[in-house]
Amino acid sequence: MDQSPQLPPAAAYVLAYEALFGQGLREQGPAERAVMRARPAMREELQRLLQEAGAKDVGTLLERQRTAEDGRARAQPGGGGSAAHAATAAPHPRWARINTLKLSVEEALARLRADRRTAAAKVDGLLPDVLRLPPGTDLHDHPMVTNGDIILQSKASCMPAHALAPEPGWTVLDACAAPGNKTTHAAARVGARGRVLAFDKDPRRLARLVANAQQAGAAGIIKAEVADFLSLDPQEARFAKVRGIILDPSCSGSGTVVSRMDHLLPKAPAGDEEEDAGDAQRVEQLARFQESALRHALRFPRVVRVAYSTCSTHQRENEGVVAAVLPDALAAGFDLAEPFPGGRWPRRGLPGSLPGGRDARVVRTDPFEDGTDGFFVAVFERQAAGARGSGSSGGCEAEDDGAGGEEPEDATRHQQQRQPRKQQQPRKQQQQQQQRQQQQQQQQQQQQERPATKRPRTAKPGKTRAPAE
Repeated sequence: MDQSPQLPPAAAYVLAYEALFGQGLREQGPAERAVMRARPAMREELQRLLQEAGAKDVGTLLERQRTAEDGRARAQPGGGGSAAHAATAAPHPRWARINTLKLSVEEALARLRADRRTAAAKVDGLLPDVLRLPPGTDLHDHPMVTNGDIILQSKASCMPAHALAPEPGWTVLDACAAPGNKTTHAAARVGARGRVLAFDKDPRRLARLVANAQQAGAAGIIKAEVADFLSLDPQEARFAKVRGIILDPSCSGSGTVVSRMDHLLPKAPAGDEEEDAGDAQRVEQLARFQESALRHALRFPRVVRVAYSTCSTHQRENEGVVAAVLPDALAAGFDLAEPFPGGRWPRRGLPGSLPGGRDARVVRTDPFEDGTDGFFVAVFERQAAGARGSGSSGGCEAEDDGAGGEEPEDATRHQQQRQPRKQQQPRKQQQQQQQRQQQQQQQQQQQQERPATKRPRTAKPGKTRAPAE
């Protein structure tokens, strides 16, 4: 690694992690090739560290490092240990998503539990297609991973597609799609009759998305294109069927400190004002881009729901972005919707961060307490009246390319389907009663007009005029 001085340290750490603990690296450029050349030496060093610590796996090694470092912190004058540090060093469970395009949850569980390495797999209580395994479970070369039956993806990263709640057959747009885990998840949610339009401005990253889609059996659902999301014209005919948008833009990544094992990296001196100022400036720049992307997503004329997410813990990138865009969203007929109805996920937005108690309509995950990356998810949903108005004002319908499936439902029906059944039934009865009243009024009006209605003249043969085109 030291032989490639042009490779930034941060990039080297990320690539090294993927080479050692992820799904490996496809040798596409000089950075990846440099890391892959160093992979044997890194593996040898890792084995040496495991042997010295008497640890059987990386999870055990990290736990022992945490205990030792926390003990040293307690030994310092005035030190009482750091709860945050202890939590940061604690390894997360291994999460994996079942690819329901290829097999059912039951089939996946049966196969995993038949394997000694994965016999402890359990279905997550919130997300029914997500599995939890013990920390340190090595799955990178597991046959079900290499063939795309299950996908290594954190629980938090699986939340946006569930929060979007697309209906089967929908067309969903993934705005900043690469490397594609959320894209293939959206494809599994809309099914074979649906379509996912995936955009990313980086050709190399999009190539990885295409490969991942192929492995996941989603190539027939996902249409990938190299493009900057902000450059897309929402009024183009090809976007007329877009009902849902997943917007997971570039962010600081501050919520991934545990999964990236940042606690093993050299720390800057406490109180380094120059570094703090640089971080704050970067977060502000990212937040302004995120605001622009979110506003742009709300301009698509027939979109019903937009799921905005980040893997950040910073308020400025999360509630701050939502608060900045909210007035424009309300003016366009959108409002924040409940991502997980019924309060199934208890951790919500920062209290008082959004007007009208809307902080209770956004969700967070805590990387220190929830066993997954720090994440933020907010769902904007078009209100029924606004959906009808905007849907007709676009003035264009996309040509049927044979892959869109049936015409998706409008915002009104989608909202009704997400409501509890007890709330839907009275509304249906009211609609039936209103229809009966309208029919009675029409019959009474026809009876009143009948005596004054003149009999139309019979047209003479040969004088019948063809109706206008």
